[in-house]
Amino acid sequence: MDIWLFLLVLAAILIGWILGRWQPFKNRNNKPGPDFFSERYARGLNYLLADDPDNAIKIFTDLIEVNKDTIEIHISLGNLFRSKGQVDRAIKVHQNLLARPNLTRKQRHMAIAELASDYLKAGLLDRAEKLYREMIELNAEPNLAYRRLLDLYITEKSWGEAAECAQVLHKNGEPEASLIYSQCLCEIAQDAIKTGNHRLARKHLDRALEVDANCVRAALLLIDLHLKTDNLTAAKGIFKRLVRQSPEYMGLYIEPARLIYRQKEDRVYREFLQKQYKKHPSTRLAMALLENYARHDEIEKAREFLSDILNQSPSFEAFEFALRFLKSNPDQLGETWETLSSFLKSLQKKKNEYNCSRCGYESHAIQWLCPSCRNWDSMKPIKL
Repeated sequence: MDIWLFLLVLAAILIGWILGRWQPFKNRNNKPGPDFFSERYARGLNYLLADDPDNAIKIFTDLIEVNKDTIEIHISLGNLFRSKGQVDRAIKVHQNLLARPNLTRKQRHMAIAELASDYLKAGLLDRAEKLYREMIELNAEPNLAYRRLLDLYITEKSWGEAAECAQVLHKNGEPEASLIYSQCLCEIAQDAIKTGNHRLARKHLDRALEVDANCVRAALLLIDLHLKTDNLTAAKGIFKRLVRQSPEYMGLYIEPARLIYRQKEDRVYREFLQKQYKKHPSTRLAMALLENYARHDEIEKAREFLSDILNQSPSFEAFEFALRFLKSNPDQLGETWETLSSFLKSLQKKKNEYNCSRCGYESHAIQWLCPSCRNWDSMKPIKL
């Protein structure tokens, strides 16, 4: 049974209990008596048992008048409409409740929260935002309102507002708020780097690492920023700490390492690759080493290392490199090898290298916000 249908059954039971307990249907001014209401209630149950929830909901909605004792039931019915995809009907139910002058403070807060959820489901983000802001002003479940606003601003990519909400949740001790806050700060910093505002970017990246010292993304962006501003010493310091702290992201460190140890320190770059390959063997490190050998015309070293890779841990990348590497010997290659190389390249682009530790979503590129479950920093490299 669907959850919304289960809730409808509970609502029907509550309605029956209320009808039996109140007896508010005495004939006054020719209004329908108890038999009329009992008959309609029975008809509503029959619709429910016959798997016709639409008619059941209609009867139960008409049957119970809105008063202070039935607010929760109407809120539940509105939620059922929303969960069933009938958002317009849910909005009408909850708007009707808010128009009532006799609501208690708690009931009004409940109705505001549910109407905001209706607007969010309908894509009416401005209206939803306004109601969540009202909840915060009324001190009506402010943490819930901040969480909903945070999701809304992330959807809109309004990173400044998202960071403000995440900051409040972080101060309030919300689980994972520090992680989300640091990622929002990274988004702001990344935009600032694109516009050349390095000072603003530095400020937000420093703050991101204060909030979450394990934020790999913030460290990588800060390294890139220091390299852009020729602060090699600072870049090296962050890089070395990052390698010690989060070695599982080694594939992302190859390019920063190449930039940090370029030119005069190319030997150090190679030693870094060799050391890390021994500790954390991966296809990306192997390819970086092979490219380094080839760039320095160390053919025998490259050939020997390539042979080991193809025997021990073959991969599309290794085969593609082998074809390019052997191309220098026309006697060993022909048109077939070129076709195979292109084929391997096309397969390489489709290969997933990261997956979400929360929901299992896979991607060929790192995504700091999982597009499936929308958890931050949950994408991890797939061990190849």
